[in-house]
Amino acid sequence: MPGLAHLLLLAVPATFGGAAAWIAYLRWKDRRTPEPWPLMVAAAALGSLAVLFAHFGYRALDGAGLEASWELLMGPLPGAIAGALAIGAVEEAAKLLPVLPFVWATRQFDELWDGPVYAGASAVGFALAEAVLLASMGETDVASTLARAAAAPITHVVFAGPWGLGLAYTTLRGARWAFPLGFAISTIAHGAYDLLLARPGTQLAAAALVGVMWLVWIAVAARLTRERRRYPRPDSHR
Repeated sequence: MPGLAHLLLLAVPATFGGAAAWIAYLRWKDRRTPEPWPLMVAAAALGSLAVLFAHFGYRALDGAGLEASWELLMGPLPGAIAGALAIGAVEEAAKLLPVLPFVWATRQFDELWDGPVYAGASAVGFALAEAVLLASMGETDVASTLARAAAAPITHVVFAGPWGLGLAYTTLRGARWAFPLGFAISTIAHGAYDLLLARPGTQLAAAALVGVMWLVWIAVAARLTRERRRYPRPDSHR
């Protein structure tokens, strides 16, 4: 399959380049007290495995008799909304799992901004693996592969931001409500984006949603990176 081979030769460098750029950006936003490069790369690498977690999540939904497909999102609105929320929940939960070891087993997770940073790194890895997987299956052409390499990381990063911040508030400040609220916001935003992207005539609204989420992400980043308050962890120090 020469065409597929050529597409993969384009997709792999493009997606890895996009992922590397976003990891560098996340670390730049955290530049005053940056997370170690090895941990950032490890979070992205584990995030790429989140595609497998999402696959098992979708299989679990199928086993429960619940549908979460792109075709469902283009159908009648009640079922489409339910399907979109299911997709959002599965993919955000999949991106969450690789972050938990950094929260529970490292001494570096000691600032509120660390939540969105590690969530973003996992999201970048997820976007990278998803783009390469779709290209390898022949589901994208050259133009869509390049577009996905540029756009997919930002969408996955901003959708992971609320649960990343909520996880940090719950872990570091003991605010038990913060993570469930953040995860609910991430799920709804992710589901709304997919729903708008799938239905005819609403793609610009999907792009606007990402733009609004990105502006909020930047505003939160500006506030938390100025604060730079550290929360002591058990037997931890930087």
